[in-house]
Amino acid sequence: MPIGYPTRNAKVFAAYLPITLSTSWSYATSLALVHLTNPLLPTSSALSSSFKDKIEDDVLPLSVQSLYTDDSYHTAKDSLLSSMTSAWLALDDDGLILESSSLQLPSCLPSALRSEIYAVVLGLHALSHGSSISIYTDCNQLISLWKRFVDVPFSPKLLREHNHLLWLSIRQLIKDRNLEVDLIKVPAHSDDVYNIQADFLAKDAHSFLQPTVSPLAFCYAPCLLTFNSLPIDMNIRHFLRSIADARALLSFCSMARFTALGFPSLFDWAGIHFCLSQIKGFASHKNGCPEFWIFCIKLLLDMLPTLATLQQRKPYLYSPDWLCPQCNSAPEDLNHLWTCPYILPDLNPRLTHRSELVKFRDSCLSSFLSLKPLDITFQTGFSALDCWNYESPSPSCLWLTRGLLPAHLTT
Repeated sequence: MPIGYPTRNAKVFAAYLPITLSTSWSYATSLALVHLTNPLLPTSSALSSSFKDKIEDDVLPLSVQSLYTDDSYHTAKDSLLSSMTSAWLALDDDGLILESSSLQLPSCLPSALRSEIYAVVLGLHALSHGSSISIYTDCNQLISLWKRFVDVPFSPKLLREHNHLLWLSIRQLIKDRNLEVDLIKVPAHSDDVYNIQADFLAKDAHSFLQPTVSPLAFCYAPCLLTFNSLPIDMNIRHFLRSIADARALLSFCSMARFTALGFPSLFDWAGIHFCLSQIKGFASHKNGCPEFWIFCIKLLLDMLPTLATLQQRKPYLYSPDWLCPQCNSAPEDLNHLWTCPYILPDLNPRLTHRSELVKFRDSCLSSFLSLKPLDITFQTGFSALDCWNYESPSPSCLWLTRGLLPAHLTT
């Protein structure tokens, strides 16, 4: 059924959130609780048939006593996408390696922890029913979260966590296959030969092809929420909020007042969104300077009551032939405010624009220098950017004044 944004103030955002999903937070929680607390209900695994067949063909013997798991995670760089891999080794009680496996994982919600959990899920998939196993890992966070999410009775709070589908898959595998699992931390700098080999297998798997199966094929959870055929493996409310933010940003950057300036790629919309998100409650009158933030928003949206704006809104009151009342030499639009030659200091936005632009430039440079030493060449080049030229402002300077970040300044 169609739902709105799940918040007490949904009416505020209703115009910006045309989202239709098959569930809501309360419905998802109740559905999951029914499946997770009623042992008589059959489990409906999301595994694809081909992936199921592969798992069943690779079932390990009961003689397996230990699993060594490891992962490797490469963040996205330049033109390279992020990459997650996992690997495991299966050993008997004599320390002989009976089987090993490594795999490149779907890049859905990529993180180092997620690939660590994947390694455990895939290792448990390969175990026989009734196996008693010790899993060795060098990831402290994995062991800590295992104690919170696996060693305790199910709590609906788990559904609010990242990777909850993988944790539910682990719980379901242990239950369905009657497994006894104990996690053991591999000591740091212990030069454990098996841990080193698992690490090598995981790193080597980056050269493998991306899997062609859906990320759903790696889930064994009894209840799945999906969006565009991808699992929602995070807090559903946060997910809906991120979708709403993305759609609101798309609507925002598609406004005619921005598209009239050129292609959307001219601006760094992610940076603009970040800057706007830092304004907390600018209209709440609780931060001491609501008028300043309102001015910033109006400046960004070109809503200041300049003569050009008033001529568009009320042409019957403001003649289109009228020029700037200060200098009477050009139309008074937003850009003219920063170049008007009117000479009275107290009424001259041009001088204010210059001082604020210089102040912002120096503030940026000081922030950069506080992070790392920069040679004089960089400082000179930064100060020479055309966006700081207030004498004859370039489009970059005028856009930056409004609050629009030119893309060439951030890439």
